[in-house]
Amino acid sequence: MSHQVSKNLYLNTKTIFLILTLIGVLSFILKLYHVDFSIPPATDDTYGYVLRSFSILNNDFTEPIRKTLGWPITISFFYNFVNSENLIDYVNTTRILSMTISTVTILPMYLFARRFFNEKFSLIAASMLVFEPHLIYNSTSGLSESLFIFLTIFSCYFILEKKINYSYLFAFLIGGLAVWIRFNGLVTIIILSVIFLIIYRPNKKNLAKFTLCIILFLIVISP
Repeated sequence: MSHQVSKNLYLNTKTIFLILTLIGVLSFILKLYHVDFSIPPATDDTYGYVLRSFSILNNDFTEPIRKTLGWPITISFFYNFVNSENLIDYVNTTRILSMTISTVTILPMYLFARRFFNEKFSLIAASMLVFEPHLIYNSTSGLSESLFIFLTIFSCYFILEKKINYSYLFAFLIGGLAVWIRFNGLVTIIILSVIFLIIYRPNKKNLAKFTLCIILFLIVISP
């Protein structure tokens, strides 16, 4: 009887994928409901990112005083597919990209939650993230938080996933990319280092791996 109950509670991969897709679609619809593409966003930061992207397209990679270049570099790539003389069209492209990334974050959040919970609780955790009001607001404004959260969650997932070869390297690589999106991404090196030293035994081989991770992180953020 207990075996039958546990079997009924189990969700197969196809069901999980369908549920995640449904949650993602509902999340994106909610974001669309809260954005008006006919008017500019309320925050000036959006225009700062957009204008910086235009500078990057003109080969000007000057680093702003209080902003990183990661988000402008990312959105400047998509501007190549926009042919318009209206600034609002580029702003809306930034909004849609940020909204899409925040929605897709449901996947790394589910994978990360699965390191601690079963399928159903992991689905709840993923839902709580993509329906979080602040993330919805930031994504509909075209801000960098969506990509930053996406990268930090993925880096935390990889540092915990020992079944994937060289997952620890992916974790520090992605953590370094997060610094390109926001300066406070520097805290990821502390988080990743602590987790690495906890889950990997402190021997010569693992200390060599850790040193390589730190070097990789520094190389990524060095430019």
